[in-house]
Amino acid sequence: MLNTDHFRSIDGLRAWLAWTVVLEHIGLNTDTDARFPVLNLFYTCGVDAVEVFIIISGFVITHLILEKRERYPVYIARRFLRIYPVYLLCLCVGIVATYLHFSAFADRPWGPYVPQPELIAAEQRSLAGDGLLWNVLAHLTLLHGAISNRVLDVSAYMFLTPAWSLSLEWQFYLVAPLVLLGLRTASGRILVSAAAILAYAAYQRGSLGNFIDPSFLPGAALYFATGIATRLVYPRLPRLRTYPAAAIIVGIGFVLDAHKLAACLVWVAFVAWMQLERPADALSARIDRCFRWAFLSGPARYLGTRSYSTYLIHEPIIHVIVYICIKRFSLGMWPTVVLTLAVTPVLTVLAAVILYRYVEAPAIAYGKRLFGRDRTVIAPA
Repeated sequence: MLNTDHFRSIDGLRAWLAWTVVLEHIGLNTDTDARFPVLNLFYTCGVDAVEVFIIISGFVITHLILEKRERYPVYIARRFLRIYPVYLLCLCVGIVATYLHFSAFADRPWGPYVPQPELIAAEQRSLAGDGLLWNVLAHLTLLHGAISNRVLDVSAYMFLTPAWSLSLEWQFYLVAPLVLLGLRTASGRILVSAAAILAYAAYQRGSLGNFIDPSFLPGAALYFATGIATRLVYPRLPRLRTYPAAAIIVGIGFVLDAHKLAACLVWVAFVAWMQLERPADALSARIDRCFRWAFLSGPARYLGTRSYSTYLIHEPIIHVIVYICIKRFSLGMWPTVVLTLAVTPVLTVLAAVILYRYVEAPAIAYGKRLFGRDRTVIAPA
Protein backbone atom coordinates (compact mmCIF):
# COMPACT_ATOMS: atom_id res chain seq x y z
CA MET A 1 0.00 0.00 0.00
CA LEU A 2 1.45 3.35 -1.04
CA ASN A 3 1.91 5.70 1.91
CA THR A 4 1.14 9.20 0.61
CA ASP A 5 0.88 11.03 3.95
CA HIS A 6 3.94 13.12 3.19
CA PHE A 7 2.63 14.11 -0.25
CA ARG A 8 0.70 16.86 1.54
CA SER A 9 4.04 18.52 2.28
CA ILE A 10 4.49 19.26 -1.43
CA ASP A 11 2.07 22.17 -0.96
CA GLY A 12 4.40 23.63 1.65
CA LEU A 13 7.37 23.19 -0.67
CA ARG A 14 5.48 25.03 -3.40
CA ALA A 15 4.99 27.98 -1.06
CA TRP A 16 8.73 28.35 -0.46
CA LEU A 17 9.45 28.03 -4.17
CA ALA A 18 6.82 30.60 -5.20
CA TRP A 19 8.03 33.20 -2.71
CA THR A 20 11.64 32.64 -3.77
CA VAL A 21 10.55 33.62 -7.29
CA VAL A 22 8.71 36.67 -5.91
CA LEU A 23 11.93 37.91 -4.24
CA GLU A 24 13.87 37.27 -7.43
CA HIS A 25 11.46 39.34 -9.50
CA ILE A 26 11.51 42.23 -7.04
CA GLY A 27 15.26 42.39 -7.58
CA LEU A 28 15.02 42.04 -11.36
CA ASN A 29 12.27 44.64 -11.77
CA THR A 30 13.90 47.28 -9.59
CA ASP A 31 17.41 46.67 -11.00
CA THR A 32 18.87 46.11 -7.54
CA ASP A 33 20.42 42.88 -8.78
CA ALA A 34 22.54 44.93 -11.22
CA ARG A 35 23.42 47.55 -8.61
CA PHE A 36 24.53 44.90 -6.14
CA PRO A 37 25.79 41.75 -7.89
CA VAL A 38 25.63 39.82 -4.59
CA LEU A 39 21.85 39.95 -4.97
CA ASN A 40 22.21 37.80 -8.07
CA LEU A 41 22.04 34.96 -5.58
CA PHE A 42 18.28 35.57 -5.49
CA TYR A 43 18.15 35.29 -9.27
CA THR A 44 20.04 31.99 -9.13
CA CYS A 45 17.73 30.70 -6.41
CA GLY A 46 14.70 31.79 -8.45
CA VAL A 47 15.89 29.76 -11.43
CA ASP A 48 16.47 26.75 -9.19
CA ALA A 49 12.98 27.18 -7.67
CA VAL A 50 11.34 27.02 -11.10
CA GLU A 51 13.32 23.90 -11.97
CA VAL A 52 12.11 22.25 -8.75
CA PHE A 53 8.56 23.25 -9.75
CA ILE A 54 9.10 21.37 -13.02
CA ILE A 55 10.28 18.25 -11.18
CA ILE A 56 7.27 18.46 -8.86
CA SER A 57 4.99 18.68 -11.88
CA GLY A 58 6.47 15.48 -13.30
CA PHE A 59 5.95 13.76 -9.94
CA VAL A 60 2.41 15.03 -9.25
CA ILE A 61 1.02 14.52 -12.76
CA THR A 62 2.42 11.00 -12.87
CA HIS A 63 0.75 10.28 -9.52
CA LEU A 64 -2.54 11.77 -10.76
CA ILE A 65 -2.53 9.68 -13.95
CA LEU A 66 -1.66 6.47 -12.11
CA GLU A 67 -4.21 6.94 -9.34
CA LYS A 68 -7.20 8.52 -11.11
CA ARG A 69 -6.91 6.63 -14.43
CA GLU A 70 -9.16 9.10 -16.27
CA ARG A 71 -9.91 9.09 -19.96
CA TYR A 72 -7.67 11.55 -21.81
CA PRO A 73 -10.40 14.12 -22.62
CA VAL A 74 -11.44 14.19 -18.96
CA TYR A 75 -7.85 14.37 -17.73
CA ILE A 76 -6.92 17.29 -20.00
CA ALA A 77 -10.21 19.12 -19.33
CA ARG A 78 -9.58 18.96 -15.59
CA ARG A 79 -6.02 20.18 -16.04
CA PHE A 80 -7.34 23.04 -18.20
CA LEU A 81 -9.87 24.07 -15.56
CA ARG A 82 -7.16 23.86 -12.92
CA ILE A 83 -4.81 26.36 -14.57
CA TYR A 84 -6.54 28.38 -17.29
CA PRO A 85 -9.12 30.59 -15.50
CA VAL A 86 -6.54 32.12 -13.12
CA TYR A 87 -4.01 32.33 -15.93
CA LEU A 88 -6.41 34.20 -18.22
CA LEU A 89 -7.25 36.75 -15.55
CA CYS A 90 -3.59 37.29 -14.65
CA LEU A 91 -2.72 37.57 -18.34
CA CYS A 92 -5.18 40.44 -18.77
CA VAL A 93 -3.67 42.23 -15.78
CA GLY A 94 -0.19 41.42 -17.07
CA ILE A 95 -0.82 43.03 -20.46
CA VAL A 96 -1.78 46.32 -18.82
CA ALA A 97 1.09 46.09 -16.32
CA THR A 98 3.60 45.48 -19.13
CA TYR A 99 2.77 48.79 -20.81
CA LEU A 100 2.89 50.56 -17.43
CA HIS A 101 6.35 49.08 -16.94
CA PHE A 102 7.47 50.41 -20.33
CA SER A 103 6.11 53.86 -19.45
CA ALA A 104 7.78 53.93 -16.04
CA PHE A 105 11.28 53.56 -17.48
CA ALA A 106 10.81 55.28 -20.85
CA ASP A 107 12.59 58.43 -19.63
CA ARG A 108 15.25 56.60 -17.64
CA PRO A 109 14.21 58.08 -14.27
CA TRP A 110 17.10 56.33 -12.48
CA GLY A 111 19.76 57.26 -15.00
CA PRO A 112 21.78 54.24 -16.15
CA TYR A 113 19.79 51.87 -13.94
CA VAL A 114 17.02 50.33 -16.02
CA PRO A 115 15.76 46.86 -15.09
CA GLN A 116 16.57 44.32 -17.81
CA PRO A 117 16.97 46.93 -20.60
CA GLU A 118 17.69 44.30 -23.25
CA LEU A 119 14.52 42.41 -22.39
CA ILE A 120 12.40 45.59 -22.39
CA ALA A 121 13.80 46.57 -25.80
CA ALA A 122 13.15 43.07 -27.18
CA GLU A 123 9.58 43.09 -25.85
CA GLN A 124 8.86 46.47 -27.42
CA ARG A 125 10.20 45.29 -30.77
CA SER A 126 8.15 42.11 -30.54
CA LEU A 127 4.97 44.10 -29.83
CA ALA A 128 5.46 46.54 -32.73
CA GLY A 129 3.03 46.41 -35.64
CA ASP A 130 0.96 43.23 -35.53
CA GLY A 131 3.16 41.88 -32.75
CA LEU A 132 0.64 42.61 -30.00
CA LEU A 133 -2.01 40.52 -31.77
CA TRP A 134 0.34 37.59 -32.39
CA ASN A 135 1.65 37.63 -28.84
CA VAL A 136 -1.87 37.69 -27.38
CA LEU A 137 -2.95 34.82 -29.63
CA ALA A 138 0.13 32.82 -28.64
CA HIS A 139 -0.63 33.34 -24.98
CA LEU A 140 -4.27 32.39 -25.34
CA THR A 141 -3.18 28.96 -26.59
CA LEU A 142 -0.82 28.60 -23.60
CA LEU A 143 1.81 27.42 -26.07
CA HIS A 144 3.72 30.71 -26.19
CA GLY A 145 6.69 29.06 -24.48
CA ALA A 146 7.09 26.61 -27.36
CA ILE A 147 7.57 29.43 -29.91
CA SER A 148 11.19 30.13 -30.80
CA ASN A 149 12.56 33.67 -30.51
CA ARG A 150 13.35 33.38 -34.21
CA VAL A 151 9.60 33.21 -34.89
CA LEU A 152 8.18 35.55 -32.22
CA ASP A 153 10.84 37.24 -30.14
CA VAL A 154 10.65 36.78 -26.33
CA SER A 155 7.19 35.28 -26.66
CA ALA A 156 7.82 33.12 -23.59
CA TYR A 157 8.51 36.18 -21.40
CA MET A 158 5.87 38.53 -22.76
CA PHE A 159 3.15 40.04 -20.50
CA LEU A 160 3.51 37.51 -17.68
CA THR A 161 7.10 36.39 -17.26
CA PRO A 162 6.49 33.47 -14.87
CA ALA A 163 4.00 31.98 -17.33
CA TRP A 164 6.83 30.63 -19.50
CA SER A 165 6.96 27.70 -17.09
CA LEU A 166 3.17 27.41 -17.13
CA SER A 167 3.30 27.03 -20.90
CA LEU A 168 5.94 24.36 -20.36
CA GLU A 169 3.69 22.53 -17.90
CA TRP A 170 0.77 22.65 -20.34
CA GLN A 171 2.97 21.08 -23.01
CA PHE A 172 3.82 18.34 -20.51
CA TYR A 173 0.16 17.82 -19.57
CA LEU A 174 -0.66 17.23 -23.24
CA VAL A 175 1.83 14.37 -23.67
CA ALA A 176 2.21 12.95 -20.14
CA PRO A 177 -0.41 10.15 -20.55
CA LEU A 178 1.26 9.03 -23.77
CA VAL A 179 4.67 9.02 -22.06
CA LEU A 180 3.38 6.88 -19.20
CA LEU A 181 1.67 4.56 -21.64
CA GLY A 182 5.01 4.07 -23.37
CA LEU A 183 6.71 3.29 -20.06
CA ARG A 184 4.52 0.23 -19.47
CA THR A 185 6.82 -2.05 -21.49
CA ALA A 186 10.59 -2.54 -21.58
CA SER A 187 10.84 -1.58 -25.25
CA GLY A 188 8.60 1.42 -24.62
CA ARG A 189 10.84 2.62 -21.79
CA ILE A 190 13.85 2.43 -24.09
CA LEU A 191 12.05 4.36 -26.84
CA VAL A 192 10.71 7.05 -24.50
CA SER A 193 14.11 7.52 -22.82
CA ALA A 194 15.93 7.69 -26.15
CA ALA A 195 13.39 10.16 -27.57
CA ALA A 196 13.71 12.40 -24.50
CA ILE A 197 17.51 12.41 -24.64
CA LEU A 198 17.62 13.05 -28.39
CA ALA A 199 15.09 15.87 -28.09
CA TYR A 200 17.07 17.40 -25.21
CA ALA A 201 20.30 17.18 -27.23
CA ALA A 202 18.63 18.81 -30.24
CA TYR A 203 17.31 21.59 -28.00
CA GLN A 204 20.76 22.19 -26.49
CA ARG A 205 22.28 22.43 -29.97
CA GLY A 206 19.70 25.03 -31.00
CA SER A 207 18.22 22.77 -33.67
CA LEU A 208 14.69 23.33 -32.32
CA GLY A 209 14.94 27.10 -32.10
CA ASN A 210 16.22 29.77 -29.75
CA PHE A 211 14.78 30.13 -26.25
CA ILE A 212 15.75 32.22 -23.21
CA ASP A 213 14.70 29.54 -20.75
CA PRO A 214 13.74 25.89 -21.35
CA SER A 215 10.15 26.92 -22.08
CA PHE A 216 9.90 24.31 -24.85
CA LEU A 217 9.28 20.78 -23.56
CA PRO A 218 12.45 19.11 -24.95
CA GLY A 219 14.58 21.61 -23.04
CA ALA A 220 13.10 20.57 -19.69
CA ALA A 221 12.65 16.86 -20.48
CA LEU A 222 15.26 15.74 -17.94
CA TYR A 223 13.60 17.66 -15.09
CA PHE A 224 10.20 16.17 -15.90
CA ALA A 225 11.87 12.76 -16.19
CA THR A 226 13.28 13.18 -12.69
CA GLY A 227 9.80 13.77 -11.30
CA ILE A 228 8.27 10.90 -13.29
CA ALA A 229 10.99 8.46 -12.26
CA THR A 230 10.70 9.47 -8.60
CA ARG A 231 6.98 8.71 -8.56
CA LEU A 232 7.40 5.39 -10.39
CA VAL A 233 10.04 4.11 -7.97
CA TYR A 234 8.59 5.79 -4.86
CA PRO A 235 6.72 2.69 -3.60
CA ARG A 236 9.97 0.73 -3.72
CA LEU A 237 12.16 3.29 -1.97
CA PRO A 238 13.38 2.18 1.47
CA ARG A 239 11.90 3.84 4.51
CA LEU A 240 14.60 5.75 6.42
CA ARG A 241 15.30 5.93 10.15
CA THR A 242 18.27 8.30 9.72
CA TYR A 243 18.28 11.36 7.48
CA PRO A 244 21.23 11.22 5.01
CA ALA A 245 22.55 14.66 6.01
CA ALA A 246 26.17 13.83 5.16
CA ALA A 247 25.25 12.72 1.64
CA ILE A 248 23.23 15.90 1.12
CA ILE A 249 26.21 18.02 2.21
CA VAL A 250 28.45 16.18 -0.25
CA GLY A 251 25.81 16.82 -2.90
CA ILE A 252 25.98 20.54 -2.15
CA GLY A 253 29.69 20.36 -2.86
CA PHE A 254 29.03 18.87 -6.29
CA VAL A 255 26.41 21.52 -6.99
CA LEU A 256 29.02 24.24 -6.49
CA ASP A 257 30.71 22.94 -9.65
CA ALA A 258 27.57 21.83 -11.50
CA HIS A 259 24.83 24.37 -10.82
CA LYS A 260 22.38 22.56 -13.09
CA LEU A 261 22.13 19.84 -10.46
CA ALA A 262 20.87 22.22 -7.74
CA ALA A 263 17.17 21.58 -8.38
CA CYS A 264 17.71 17.82 -8.42
CA LEU A 265 19.62 18.01 -5.12
CA VAL A 266 16.79 19.99 -3.50
CA TRP A 267 14.35 17.34 -4.71
CA VAL A 268 16.52 14.47 -3.45
CA ALA A 269 16.76 16.15 -0.03
CA PHE A 270 13.00 16.61 0.07
CA VAL A 271 12.19 13.03 -1.03
CA ALA A 272 14.69 11.67 1.52
CA TRP A 273 12.75 13.48 4.22
CA MET A 274 9.44 12.11 2.90
CA GLN A 275 10.93 8.62 3.40
CA LEU A 276 12.00 9.39 6.97
CA GLU A 277 9.90 7.55 9.56
CA ARG A 278 10.39 7.63 13.33
CA PRO A 279 13.96 8.99 13.17
CA ALA A 280 16.34 6.94 15.28
CA ASP A 281 18.91 9.62 16.15
CA ALA A 282 18.70 13.11 17.64
CA LEU A 283 20.02 14.91 14.55
CA SER A 284 17.52 13.24 12.23
CA ALA A 285 14.74 14.03 14.69
CA ARG A 286 15.68 17.72 14.70
CA ILE A 287 15.85 17.76 10.90
CA ASP A 288 12.45 16.08 10.76
CA ARG A 289 10.95 18.73 13.07
CA CYS A 290 12.39 21.53 10.92
CA PHE A 291 11.04 19.97 7.72
CA ARG A 292 7.64 19.45 9.28
CA TRP A 293 7.51 23.08 10.38
CA ALA A 294 8.65 24.29 6.96
CA PHE A 295 6.36 22.14 4.82
CA LEU A 296 3.49 20.83 6.94
CA SER A 297 2.71 23.77 9.22
CA GLY A 298 -0.57 25.62 8.80
CA PRO A 299 0.94 28.79 7.26
CA ALA A 300 3.09 26.77 4.84
CA ARG A 301 0.16 24.68 3.63
CA TYR A 302 -2.10 27.75 3.43
CA LEU A 303 0.37 29.68 1.29
CA GLY A 304 1.15 26.51 -0.66
CA THR A 305 -2.43 25.95 -1.77
CA ARG A 306 -2.39 29.54 -3.04
CA SER A 307 1.09 29.34 -4.55
CA TYR A 308 -0.17 29.05 -8.13
CA SER A 309 -2.02 32.37 -7.91
CA THR A 310 0.96 33.87 -6.08
CA TYR A 311 3.30 32.71 -8.82
CA LEU A 312 1.26 34.27 -11.62
CA ILE A 313 0.03 37.55 -10.14
CA HIS A 314 3.08 38.86 -8.30
CA GLU A 315 4.99 40.36 -11.24
CA PRO A 316 2.10 42.51 -12.55
CA ILE A 317 1.74 43.76 -8.98
CA ILE A 318 5.45 44.66 -8.89
CA HIS A 319 5.12 46.51 -12.21
CA VAL A 320 2.15 48.53 -10.98
CA ILE A 321 3.86 49.45 -7.69
CA VAL A 322 7.03 50.56 -9.47
CA TYR A 323 4.98 52.57 -11.98
CA ILE A 324 3.10 54.39 -9.21
CA CYS A 325 6.32 55.11 -7.30
CA ILE A 326 8.04 56.58 -10.36
CA LYS A 327 5.21 58.24 -12.28
CA ARG A 328 2.87 59.35 -9.51
CA PHE A 329 5.28 60.14 -6.69
CA SER A 330 8.58 60.70 -8.58
CA LEU A 331 10.47 58.52 -6.14
CA GLY A 332 14.09 57.59 -6.60
CA MET A 333 15.49 54.12 -6.84
CA TRP A 334 15.90 53.27 -3.16
CA PRO A 335 12.55 54.59 -1.91
CA THR A 336 10.95 52.59 -4.75
CA VAL A 337 12.88 49.45 -3.79
CA VAL A 338 11.89 49.78 -0.12
CA LEU A 339 8.22 50.37 -0.92
CA THR A 340 8.19 47.51 -3.42
CA LEU A 341 9.71 45.15 -0.87
CA ALA A 342 7.17 46.25 1.75
CA VAL A 343 4.01 46.39 -0.35
CA THR A 344 4.47 43.53 -2.84
CA PRO A 345 4.10 40.66 -0.30
CA VAL A 346 0.96 42.19 1.19
CA LEU A 347 -0.78 42.82 -2.13
CA THR A 348 0.38 39.48 -3.55
CA VAL A 349 -1.02 37.50 -0.62
CA LEU A 350 -4.29 39.46 -0.81
CA ALA A 351 -4.58 38.93 -4.57
CA ALA A 352 -3.68 35.23 -4.27
CA VAL A 353 -6.30 34.68 -1.58
CA ILE A 354 -8.98 36.37 -3.71
CA LEU A 355 -7.97 34.49 -6.88
CA TYR A 356 -7.91 31.17 -5.07
CA ARG A 357 -11.28 31.67 -3.40
CA TYR A 358 -13.22 33.14 -6.29
CA VAL A 359 -11.50 31.73 -9.40
CA GLU A 360 -9.13 28.83 -8.77
CA ALA A 361 -11.08 26.81 -6.18
CA PRO A 362 -14.46 27.17 -7.96
CA ALA A 363 -12.91 26.05 -11.27
CA ILE A 364 -11.35 22.99 -9.58
CA ALA A 365 -14.65 22.19 -7.86
CA TYR A 366 -16.50 22.52 -11.17
CA GLY A 367 -14.11 20.03 -12.76
CA LYS A 368 -14.73 17.57 -9.92
CA ARG A 369 -18.50 17.91 -10.27
CA LEU A 370 -18.33 17.57 -14.04
CA PHE A 371 -15.97 14.61 -14.20
CA GLY A 372 -15.89 13.26 -10.66
CA ARG A 373 -16.90 9.69 -11.49
CA ASP A 374 -14.97 9.19 -14.71
CA ARG A 375 -12.41 6.38 -14.84
CA THR A 376 -10.60 4.66 -17.67
CA VAL A 377 -10.21 0.89 -18.03
CA ILE A 378 -6.46 1.08 -18.74
CA ALA A 379 -4.34 -0.19 -15.87
CA PRO A 380 -1.64 2.14 -14.47
CA ALA A 381 2.01 1.65 -15.33
